[in-house]
Amino acid sequence: MAAVDATGGVTPTSSSSAQSDAQQTGSDSAEAIAPTEKERISTNHDIYHSKALEVPAGRPVPAITVSVEPDIERGWNLYVGVANFDFAPDKVGGESSTSEGHAYLYVNDKPMQRIYGSWTHLPELPPGSNEIRVTLNANRHEILTTQGAPIQETVTVEVYDPTAESQ
Repeated sequence: MAAVDATGGVTPTSSSSAQSDAQQTGSDSAEAIAPTEKERISTNHDIYHSKALEVPAGRPVPAITVSVEPDIERGWNLYVGVANFDFAPDKVGGESSTSEGHAYLYVNDKPMQRIYGSWTHLPELPPGSNEIRVTLNANRHEILTTQGAPIQETVTVEVYDPTAESQ
């Protein structure tokens, strides 16, 4: 968790997770509204990123560390550290490997973007608690797993909300 107080101070702590959160979405209503373009993009993301690629026994398991700090001008700076894994933007769509690919950023469980290096700038986050999750993915977008659990890390960023004090 990275807690930001009124003075802009930040105290990061984080939790790595190798457990999958099964999410099911859907509608039983025959009057379902057609998806928006953004929802269609999200659905396509879910199709590609819902497949898993297990790190074989005996192979080095990739590891990920994530931290988020306030940017000096605006927004946030996200750091993604990896071990036993190489970012390979030139190989996207190519043969998948458990030792190379890209990371993927989710903010409050919404898919945001691919990450091809250690540093990424995030725009302003809404006031309150924001969950930043980063997964490691192979070249064909499969999420990397070890012992059936995703290789990912989640941190929480608490953004100061001045209106919360007046309530």
